[in-house]
Amino acid sequence: MSRTYRRKTSWGSTPLEEIERAASEVKGGKSIRSVAKERQIDRSTLRRYTKKRDTQEVKSVGYSGTASAKRVFSEEVEKELAEHIKKLAEQFHGISPKKCRELALELAGRNNIPTPSNWTEKGLAGKEWFKNFLARNHLSCRMPEATSLGRATAFNKTTVGEFFDNLAKVIDR
Repeated sequence: MSRTYRRKTSWGSTPLEEIERAASEVKGGKSIRSVAKERQIDRSTLRRYTKKRDTQEVKSVGYSGTASAKRVFSEEVEKELAEHIKKLAEQFHGISPKKCRELALELAGRNNIPTPSNWTEKGLAGKEWFKNFLARNHLSCRMPEATSLGRATAFNKTTVGEFFDNLAKVIDR
């Protein structure tokens, strides 16, 4: 999928309530074709929805099977990876985007999660996956800057508190 995907059709854009009402009419005995024509709903969408409704699998309207089928990690594993990256950043061990992509491949390998073939060829996760991963988890992964141990340890609660106490005294004068 390209970075700037623009939808070209309006399939699956009918509101859930409208499809629910149409499915009730179909359940009442009307044909799918006539109800779809009356309500101006795509016939295939209505048929798919009624089938899903009968088996109690309704998550959304329209066909979104490919989005969940192409996911590499489950939501729990992605959340765990995001938390690990955040924890590294808090400990002043930020990782580069390339290292993060390598970490994702390593995580998939250790948990026996199937990955796309280009991941194993290149030895790291794909750029598109990485971009979408950052967006899904509200992360920012950049080249880390070197931080000296003195600077990292000096930035603590007591030092910062003293600074603001001194600042308050100066403002009061």
